[in-house]
Amino acid sequence: MRITREQLQRIRRRHLGYRITLVYELVLLLLLPLAQLFPPLLSLLLIGQALVFMVFVSRFSSLKGSRPVMYALGCLAIALEVIWHLALIWTPDFVRVLTMPHVVVWVMFLLLAVVRKVRSLIREPFVTMSVVLGAASGYLTVGIAGGVMLTAMWVLQPAAFVASTLPAVGLSGDVSVAVAPALMAASFGLLTTVGTEVLTSSNVAVQVLANVITIAGQLYVAILIALILGRVQKRLT
Repeated sequence: MRITREQLQRIRRRHLGYRITLVYELVLLLLLPLAQLFPPLLSLLLIGQALVFMVFVSRFSSLKGSRPVMYALGCLAIALEVIWHLALIWTPDFVRVLTMPHVVVWVMFLLLAVVRKVRSLIREPFVTMSVVLGAASGYLTVGIAGGVMLTAMWVLQPAAFVASTLPAVGLSGDVSVAVAPALMAASFGLLTTVGTEVLTSSNVAVQVLANVITIAGQLYVAILIALILGRVQKRLT
């Protein structure tokens, strides 16, 4: 397959986007302890994550059909993140109403990013280190989506979590924001099958959510490996 100079340039920029995405997600994970001290930092990091997807990955992706949907969901997720965070400060009663659309949009955006990442990876003409790093970034994206869902579950059903294992909250702090970094870290524990102690074993809803996060992580790895091996076998035949 002959590749033009323009296509090669887009491939290089897309591969750069893969590397930037992985580095950003690792930074997000490492900054969770700092986000516990300054809760709004996690919201800023999530907004930055959406911008990274739209600017460095989707912009140079070969998947043009779903690109407008990706941009629309990304912008809507950023807007809802800002509105949801402001509602926590000024109108806490409105948070419960806003939580469900807020988390649905974020999960749809992040899952679409993962699906597009997988489809882009199996279309790559070369398997390079950047492609491998891109696959790793997709795995971390699943963990971030799980953290968003756990935070929403905390707002809707705080009794589903073991309060003694979560960070203590000051009198002036908002509980849902303050525990969000810990719940994000718990999501990565579930994703990697290490587990977490913050969930109540008697609550069916949160246990189902925990199983969904774990299974999604394992399915991501299995599906990606199967698709890559299938592509290699198709080229050999």
